[in-house]
Amino acid sequence: MEPKFQSSFIPKGPISPIVQGASMGRRGKEKSLLSFLALIIFSISVILAFGMFGYKFYLKYSIEQMGTDLENARATLQSDVIRELTRLDNRILSSQKLITEHQILSPLFSFLEMSTPKTVRFNDFHYTKTQEGLELLIKGEARGYATLALQSDIFNKSQDFKDSIFSDLKLNAKGDVNFSFKTIIDPNLLSYQREVERIDTLPVSSTGSVATGTATSTSN
Repeated sequence: MEPKFQSSFIPKGPISPIVQGASMGRRGKEKSLLSFLALIIFSISVILAFGMFGYKFYLKYSIEQMGTDLENARATLQSDVIRELTRLDNRILSSQKLITEHQILSPLFSFLEMSTPKTVRFNDFHYTKTQEGLELLIKGEARGYATLALQSDIFNKSQDFKDSIFSDLKLNAKGDVNFSFKTIIDPNLLSYQREVERIDTLPVSSTGSVATGTATSTSN
């Protein structure tokens, strides 16, 4: 019987131990990379945490320092000067309030002068303060009903009068029409501040006086 010889020196068994070793090497490298990244992220988080803590401490210190500076500045001011400035400020505010709320009748008289026809005459004038505003009551006479209608139209078109009412119409011995007129005056018409501002905007003549102008009333 002839002996059998092996024709190749290449082992026919499995080589799995070598392959498993290479795979474990790659896994080790991946774990090392992940550990390195985790370390970097952790380091950044720690640095940010310390940074936030330091910034919070800086803000607290700055606020305390500003409070100390404010107290020092307040201490350097004289109490008498502070009281005087406070008193002056209160006077200015009170003056502004008085000017804003102060009312004068001169603008009303100017309006009546410009808006009353020559054939209408007023002979009684009263005003009272109400919740709605200043209530005006006028009694007068007009040369005929047509003139009175013209006066009524002028007053009704005015934005300075509201709730205007003509009443007690009757003829007198001369043939003129006696009437009563009642209305509520717009507060803006009587405003002292508005009148001062209006005068400031008027042109000044060559003589240095304010040119107010003259309005002519219509006649019937």
